[in-house]
Order: sequence, then structure tokens, then C-alpha cells
Amino acid sequence: MAIRNAAKAIIIENGKVLLNKCIGKCNEIYYDLPGGGQNQFEEMEDAVKRECLEESGYRIEIIRFAALAEEIYDDSELRKQYYDYTHRIHHIFIAKLTDKSVYKPTETDMHQLECVWVDINNISSLDLRPKPLKIKLIDIIHSEKPLYLGTVHVL
Repeated sequence: MAIRNAAKAIIIENGKVLLNKCIGKCNEIYYDLPGGGQNQFEEMEDAVKRECLEESGYRIEIIRFAALAEEIYDDSELRKQYYDYTHRIHHIFIAKLTDKSVYKPTETDMHQLECVWVDINNISSLDLRPKPLKIKLIDIIHSEKPLYLGTVHVL
């Protein structure tokens, strides 16, 4: 069994959070945090910085580790097709932009359409993944300690 470490960032600027807008297998629109897989021997903070630059074109600085979430896909066909991506541990960091410059994204995720800034007050109306983020995002931002978001099983 392969368990993939994903390094994700919560980046807030002027009351808006940066999200990846994605399209799912049933053509549904969903959102997730910028970030992605950690490479072997890569430090987690370096992974989130690299992934955010690749996906969004923004350079970031890590402020703190904020949350951990586990995501397990239960679909056996999906597990066969995407073996390395169906059991993930999301390491979520609070980060800030190092400057306002945006560079051309060099490596977007497979289902990613674009990066968008979303008003933090509109998060509840979005399909934000993994699911606990939608409920706990404000708590994560304001908590002084990292939060464990639990395990989500995706059908």
C-alpha cells in the first residue's frame, strides 16, 4: 500500500483564500488548497513551497504547521488506476505570499482548471476538499495549535 504525503497551504490575502479550482470525474467543480505531493528526501516545507509555485505561480513563506487530514479513496477501480494517489495524508500549513508577483504556473494538477482567490466568507458555498476543510477552515486559521481533521473516506 502506498501512502502519499501531500503538502498544502492556506494562503490568505485581503480576506481571500487561494484555491485550486478543479473538475471532477463527473464534471463537477470542486476546490482544494494549492500544494501537492512530497518528493522522496524533500523536506515538507520545501514541498509546499515548490508545489504552490508550480500550481499557482505564487512564491510563499511558511508561517506555521496548521492541520493534518487523512483521505482514503474506497473505489477499487480508482485504486487500481491511481494506486499512489488513493491514500493521502494532507499536511496543511498557514503561509503568506513573499511578494505580489505571480509567475506562470509550470505544473498544474491533473484536474486543476485554474487558481482563484475566494472570499473567506464564501467557503461554505463551495465543494472544498478534503471535506473537513470546509467545516474547519476558520478554526484552522485561528487556532494556535495544529488541528487533526480526521479521516475521510471517499467513495
